[in-house]
Amino acid sequence: MLGLLLAGCTADDIKMEEHRGVEAGDPVGQPVLFSSGSELPSLTRAAVPYMALDGRFVCTMYYHAKSSDTDQSPFDISDVSSGGTMITSWLRVNNKVGNSVYRKADFSEPEAAATDDYGFDKGATIFYWQNRLPHAFLALADYHQLKTNDGTATTPGKLKLYPDWDKDFSALPDPPNEANTAADGRYANTYDLTRGTLNTFNAQPDPILALTIMKPEGSTQEANRVRLYFKHQFSQIQVNVKSAEDNAIRADQIEKVELLGVSTEGYVCCRLNANGTVGIGTKPLGHTVKNASDEDVLDEDIMLGSASAKAVNLEDYDDDYLKFNEWGTSFEMFDMAGGDEDGDGVADGTDAYTVGYLRSFNAIAFGHLMAIRVTWREGETADDPIVRHVSTYKVPEDNSQLPGMSGGDRPVVKLQELQSSMKYIYNLELRRGTLAVIRTMVIPWEQKDELVYDQKGTIQ
Repeated sequence: MLGLLLAGCTADDIKMEEHRGVEAGDPVGQPVLFSSGSELPSLTRAAVPYMALDGRFVCTMYYHAKSSDTDQSPFDISDVSSGGTMITSWLRVNNKVGNSVYRKADFSEPEAAATDDYGFDKGATIFYWQNRLPHAFLALADYHQLKTNDGTATTPGKLKLYPDWDKDFSALPDPPNEANTAADGRYANTYDLTRGTLNTFNAQPDPILALTIMKPEGSTQEANRVRLYFKHQFSQIQVNVKSAEDNAIRADQIEKVELLGVSTEGYVCCRLNANGTVGIGTKPLGHTVKNASDEDVLDEDIMLGSASAKAVNLEDYDDDYLKFNEWGTSFEMFDMAGGDEDGDGVADGTDAYTVGYLRSFNAIAFGHLMAIRVTWREGETADDPIVRHVSTYKVPEDNSQLPGMSGGDRPVVKLQELQSSMKYIYNLELRRGTLAVIRTMVIPWEQKDELVYDQKGTIQ
């Protein structure tokens, strides 16, 4: 019973007369219950991939606030300080089937006496159905901080949504006007995509976003349960490296793999647009419920527009540097066996390399991936001195430029311009002075036990 909290500072502020004494079977005034999981699950409940127990997220509820509004009316997205009706709360999954309970922003656990019959913190903000028109629920979590993140700090990447934001993409006129302040995709949270002192893939920011729009048309709270399906906002890159048969090298001779041209900063929009979209998208991101029947209706033609990235400015680099890396930025990837890739808290080498390859590397990135650079060495002694090789593979614009991939009815997939919630796998073979591409795959970014995608698709 995942629940999301509505507005107000205290429980007394929330429990207004409009939420008391509602008629039996009338959903208006009832608390909103939630379930959460991953993107586009099977429509059978048995296959729903739920968010992990103790998973945390922040959610904002938007609705049609005017008495004259219809289903087609714009959502009220005005700031609360300007009279807007948006409501934000924080939730934690409290069982193994995705049910969540409302909590305060610091996720402190209340005493039993401070919780209601649903297990909701009475001091937290609780969402209530406001009318029978569509309500929008925009939710955000960080998959790599699923059980530890909170909303109390101002640090970028915390669990926060508009009006708590890090990045404003619009310049306000003087004086501001309503059209400008409501601009689509204007506000975003900021995520650091530099390696810095990070030593593991699981330490990188991994924001996941969900949007569900639905009406409370059922006669019970369970029939009106809101299901949130989260999608990764950035991309995952995996590079598997092997040696050519005539160029036998050991795994320890592969020193590093770098991604060139990727952005140093990523952005995820944190406010709904008035038309029910997120960012610059033309359709809702995530899961749109047309009605509150037992079988959800999925909008499969989804336009992702919530994530973007800082452009690389080549003027920040001198000519000598650009001779070595013409794309400016460089991100050193993480060794998959050396880090804690399975998230169990132990870097014990249990995360195996891809079978048949000497080493595998991965990283979260966004923006553009222009090239992949591998550094490896030969020789170890004075009689056999070390010779270091730096080989660079230039990523083609799309898969039609890969060997054997042009023509036919194959869909064109962008490779340089990274896409949200996709995983790019490059299988490379080392040869002296160059790299050979054995295989390139673009697949949906799947999760392990905590968020598992039911549907798989591969483009080779």
